[in-house]
Amino acid sequence: MTLEQFRQLAGTWGGNIDRWPAAMQDAAREMAADEQAAGILDEQLRLDRLFSLAPKVDEGRAGRAGFAVLQRMAAADRKLPWYRRGLRPSSLFPATSLVCSALVGLWLAGSLPYRQGPPDAVAVVSMVFDSSTLSLGGLQ
Repeated sequence: MTLEQFRQLAGTWGGNIDRWPAAMQDAAREMAADEQAAGILDEQLRLDRLFSLAPKVDEGRAGRAGFAVLQRMAAADRKLPWYRRGLRPSSLFPATSLVCSALVGLWLAGSLPYRQGPPDAVAVVSMVFDSSTLSLGGLQ
């Protein structure tokens, strides 16, 4: 194993040789006896310790950061002209939902007979209206 290979493995697997692939551990332990390789392991161990520390962020700071993100999103939305704000995908969702509901209603009205039909058709319509959150009387 060369020193460059050792450096690459240390950068990939960290400063603890026990976490390295089993086929490389014996050669890495022999290489770690060298002063340069030991320096590489020491540097990686310090980096591992730094990555293992959880950052301490207080609730107020996290709340302010979230609010700042929302303000930037709103500012970007205000930059759009008024006639383009309604064409964004997020604002089209309610209209699309309403159109799809109307199309399903028209399809059901056209496919079901006006007289008392077979019990299966009535059961399907009943099931659709019972499972929806919007009924003829309003929101359920």
